[in-house]
Amino acid sequence: MSVYLSRMLKTAIRGRVACVLPTGAISPKQQFISIKSVYIPVLNQLSRRFRSSDAIQPTAALENASIPLKKKIVHKKSIAENLSQKEGHFLTLAYATANSYDLKALKEALVEQKLYEPGNLKTVEIGNVVVANAVYNIGSEQREIFFFKEGAVVFWNCSELEASNVLEFVKPYELESYPREVIEKEREIMTYIYQPNSKKCHLQESCFIMVPERDNSLERFAFSHAMAQSARLGAWEARLEWLAAAVRYHTASMEREGAAHVDKKEVVRKLGELFSLRHRLNVESDMLDTPDFYWEEEQLERLYSNTLAYFTIPRRTRVLNERLSHCVELLELLSSWAADRHHIRLEWMIIVLILAEVCFELLHIFERNSFRLDRRRPSPERRPLFSSDLEESIVQEISIIDT
Repeated sequence: MSVYLSRMLKTAIRGRVACVLPTGAISPKQQFISIKSVYIPVLNQLSRRFRSSDAIQPTAALENASIPLKKKIVHKKSIAENLSQKEGHFLTLAYATANSYDLKALKEALVEQKLYEPGNLKTVEIGNVVVANAVYNIGSEQREIFFFKEGAVVFWNCSELEASNVLEFVKPYELESYPREVIEKEREIMTYIYQPNSKKCHLQESCFIMVPERDNSLERFAFSHAMAQSARLGAWEARLEWLAAAVRYHTASMEREGAAHVDKKEVVRKLGELFSLRHRLNVESDMLDTPDFYWEEEQLERLYSNTLAYFTIPRRTRVLNERLSHCVELLELLSSWAADRHHIRLEWMIIVLILAEVCFELLHIFERNSFRLDRRRPSPERRPLFSSDLEESIVQEISIIDT
């Protein structure tokens, strides 16, 4: 870099000298003055250039500060009233009501009820879903319901009142039901419309585009499956919020008092709920991978993936896993705290027992020593008896000697 700058300096100076110095002969003093007048402006110009390049430019920073920052894309739930007012649009509702359904018993109950007729998806057997078509239609558009084994149900062209009645009907066949407020809060609402110029089904903002005069049952299944995944994920997020709120009290106690008053059984129970939720999210569900059914259906896989991206399911799954890890670490800390308290309590109990045993042993030693001292010390009543016996023995010996 220094070599490059020196070459630039020499070139600039030579150009200035050639312009300033006259062609005729000049004295050395005049030559020195002329060169000095050339060097000084060049050096000042270069120093100003270097200072301006090294310094911070506040003007550019202020101009860049006006540029808007990129915000995270957050999925906002639609409102049924706003969507239902659009002309030609039909409602699609998705609910997650339980951890799983008993599909066999549910299908038998639908047959007995005679309001919905179980059907198949274009002769394709899918074991984890039951499709029910309404026997009595209202209007030209058919009403259709998808019951997923994972505990979710999706309604196509059904009113909210009809959906509420079906949810009440499904309750006896639910396993590990969710609270009612969670079901209503975490539901997903979309619309669908038939577009005459469309050649294939696709997703456009908050609306499913259907192809008219064609069987779109498999496309509906793909859209329904993605909506059901979003509703299930929302229910798990609500469950994690409840667990985090239950743990927040202990963290506040640790921050305020420097200690946590926790019960070992309660901590283990919370840890079990968190591990169960993590197992459902990462092992039992298809949140992290595409189901096997879509491997041979490229068009359906594209619809399913695009709908998952619309509901931001990959990002929500990653965030939920991170929050689960944080809560598990916190509960493990509380568990170790409770275990340490239990160990300290046991140690104090052992110390108290050892002290009690030492006290009893000291008491026994004192009793034995006092008993020995009592035996060695003669009593005053026995002293005269001892002297008389001695006299009698001496008299007997003297008598024997005399004889």
